[in-house]
Amino acid sequence: MEITRLGIMGGTFNPIHLGHLMIAEEARQKFHLDKVLFIPSYITPNKNVNGATAQQRLTMVRLATADNPYFTVSDMEMCRRGNSYTVDTLKFLKKLYGPSYILYFISGTDTIQDLPNWYHPEEILQLCQFIGATRPDGTESIGPIIEHFGELGKHILKLTVPTMEISSTELRSRIRTGLSVRYMMPKPVVEYIKKNGVYQCAIKN
Repeated sequence: MEITRLGIMGGTFNPIHLGHLMIAEEARQKFHLDKVLFIPSYITPNKNVNGATAQQRLTMVRLATADNPYFTVSDMEMCRRGNSYTVDTLKFLKKLYGPSYILYFISGTDTIQDLPNWYHPEEILQLCQFIGATRPDGTESIGPIIEHFGELGKHILKLTVPTMEISSTELRSRIRTGLSVRYMMPKPVVEYIKKNGVYQCAIKN
């Protein structure tokens, strides 16, 4: 049976930026992933999503990933509506693709530390290999997280990525106040934001 390694990059992507794309590409190369599937959430539990509609966030992710043949985008959580729980998405993908697919969930540096507080985290680790991005300086060590889950901790894989201090929260603020986001976000996404006035965009050029 031929095995397919499928990376899964979930999140609000509000907006998507180069940090997200860099982590996905680093994970693809290090773990020899055949594809990386980006899945924008509809409603993220315990997180306010404001400034862009679900459809706008989906469109921006499609624009950001269009030039990478290894990246693809799914609207499954948008279609499902309601709260977007990672465990539900993983169970759906397992049922959809079957045993010939190994799922690798890719988590950024700002979310791996919160894994114990996710909805059914033990079941998540049973369904996939969980890639936890860390910084080269070790400030985002995931050792305690691995130990927390005991035997299941072997499913947490470390991915060291270059430091890129970009956050979606900061980008929304820069966009609203007219500060440049060049070299922080893919150009097609910036153009879309300006054209459609997303985040009350004040960027002029």
